[in-house]
Amino acid sequence: MPPLPPNTLRRFFAAPARFKNDQVTLDPEESHHLAQVLRLKPGAQVVVVDGQGRQVQAQVARLAPDGVVLTLEREIGEAAESPVHLTLALALAKTEALDLVIRQATELGVKAIAPFTSTYSEKLPQERAAKRLERWRKLTREALKSCQRAWLPTIQPIQDFSQVLSGPEAMKLFCWENQRGGGLAALLTGPPPQGLRVVIGPEGGFTPPEAAQARDAGYQLISLGPRRLKVETAALTVLALIQGNWGDLA
Repeated sequence: MPPLPPNTLRRFFAAPARFKNDQVTLDPEESHHLAQVLRLKPGAQVVVVDGQGRQVQAQVARLAPDGVVLTLEREIGEAAESPVHLTLALALAKTEALDLVIRQATELGVKAIAPFTSTYSEKLPQERAAKRLERWRKLTREALKSCQRAWLPTIQPIQDFSQVLSGPEAMKLFCWENQRGGGLAALLTGPPPQGLRVVIGPEGGFTPPEAAQARDAGYQLISLGPRRLKVETAALTVLALIQGNWGDLA
């Protein structure tokens, strides 16, 4: 049987260490999804991605108790990756809001997500923070498969406000609801920068001292219009505008 087009096949994630020669063993969660949820059988064609740029068309070899084994057949060259190296710095907010943003940001091609705390953001004890980080990383893996990306966005450990302002990006944007004028559209007329960091605040917004600190750190303060936007709306708006002008969003 000739190989099927890769974009029509079910996709699965496997960390690079799970690739051994011409085979890969899926972890228990991915194995359960393949065998018990989708009920795929040996011989079925799938695609497996490692989150580090590699995507391979494969065939289900066996449904082993310790994990489904796939036989690697051919490398897939093209990946749905944006040319914009974009980092989204996101203040902690309600669980459902951040979950939505994590999925959307992955779909819209961000390279890294940097969660942080600020004056009006949610605060998390260490144990809860670790669980949230693991959940966000799981969400990026799920979104990676559904949107057919090959590179898994990096979810950085939760930082405080001062820490998240630092970064190597050539352009740094700080979305502040009290900024008047200086909208994003005017900045998108120039050539794309070598790296871009965008900071989105919590539901309560940023304080004037935080905005001043960002300005002193080299950020351009921008407005997203006259209406106050929820965290998920603000993030989606910024990412879509950037990718529409500088990236690969049609």
